[in-house]
Amino acid sequence: MKKTLLFALAAVATIFTSCSSDINNDNDDSNNGQGKGMTLIANVEQDDTRATLDPSDTFGKWSFKYTDNDKVEVGNDKMDNNYYTFTKSGENFSCADAKATSTAANWYAYYPSTTINLTEQAGTVESAAKLYALAGATETATTGSNGLTINMARQAAVLRIVKVDNYGPCDIFLKTTGGYVKGLKAKKNGAGFDVVTSTEKVSVFKKESKGNAGIYYVIVPAGVYLEVWNKDRKFKTTSKGLTAGKYYTLTSGPTTGTATATINGETKKIGWVQMWIGGPRFATENVADEMTWFEAIKKGDKYVWGAKWHTASVDEVKSMYNNNSMLNTEILKSTYEYKDKHGYTLTGKQPGYTNNTIFIIGDNTSYEGYINGKFWLSDELTKGYGTTFNFYGDANNLVIHPYTTEPNFSTHPVRPVLTIDTVLWGEQDIK
Repeated sequence: MKKTLLFALAAVATIFTSCSSDINNDNDDSNNGQGKGMTLIANVEQDDTRATLDPSDTFGKWSFKYTDNDKVEVGNDKMDNNYYTFTKSGENFSCADAKATSTAANWYAYYPSTTINLTEQAGTVESAAKLYALAGATETATTGSNGLTINMARQAAVLRIVKVDNYGPCDIFLKTTGGYVKGLKAKKNGAGFDVVTSTEKVSVFKKESKGNAGIYYVIVPAGVYLEVWNKDRKFKTTSKGLTAGKYYTLTSGPTTGTATATINGETKKIGWVQMWIGGPRFATENVADEMTWFEAIKKGDKYVWGAKWHTASVDEVKSMYNNNSMLNTEILKSTYEYKDKHGYTLTGKQPGYTNNTIFIIGDNTSYEGYINGKFWLSDELTKGYGTTFNFYGDANNLVIHPYTTEPNFSTHPVRPVLTIDTVLWGEQDIK
């Protein structure tokens, strides 16, 4: 889990103050002479949106502030198992039932509640903000009659789950010491949470296999042993636990691997790489020899590399370019390179893909100041003509024209993609 990101929220200073107009009436029996309630002013270091996350994979910040109707639960060591619930309205939190104590007490505060259900999370930044656990305590014992100051510390980490395709499973559950992670429960008279477990499997996040490729955010306990599973596949383990206040990018399945190809009757191992969420899994090299479109569209065992591979379609590559036939820089960046031939190294930009690269090769007319290349696609958009994926440009700009038609008997390069829809953890090296 080396791809981590520190949250900018270092601490939340939470201030409880008694309303001056409320505490003057010491004869009010309804509050045992301690006033009619308390007002909470919660100060957050940032003044940002409720939950924003820099989309970069390697740096950024999560920004947080309370919003109306957020709740903070507060108790002290003079109370049994009861807590006051403060609700935010406008600038302040308030609780009409909260009372100062007659003798000094240690006070504890918990956001968003003393019990947090972590199962079946929605996966949005908004849902993560509502479950982002904070806890704190007063530095010294106090009655609270003159107000309380509590520094809230982060108690949770965030998994940024990338569902890599529209077919594979996304049923994320966590194992820890004692069972399956179900939620968090406030420590009695302690500034933290205990993990609530279940003996039966419970999912912290689940999406249907069909469709739903995308990025999702899931709150998980910090500082405890965790195993992360996707359905029946364990793919991450941390013995010391995740660091509170960091987020970790995990993909639902592998995005790189190898697969065998049958080439001229011999078996060869070929690398593959997925470059964006929901994208095809490209071979890391072209077929050695150029071929006609008729040869390129063969399928199954008749395909040039065998049934595990096929020639990409327009639909499979259309995410690579925008409406102006320029490289889609939201998901890819290009860098001119010379690797025996002139070409472009494409690098993924989405979370989980920033270490994934593919080299597309220019033809023999290319030079450093101008690169030109193409490879076959499987579509026949015009009768008698095959479709090629064309690209050209200089060191700074890459232009793509994917709908260029070529006589189907002419010969061009082929860059195969995997035929399989889903690659599961532990199966990324396809035999």
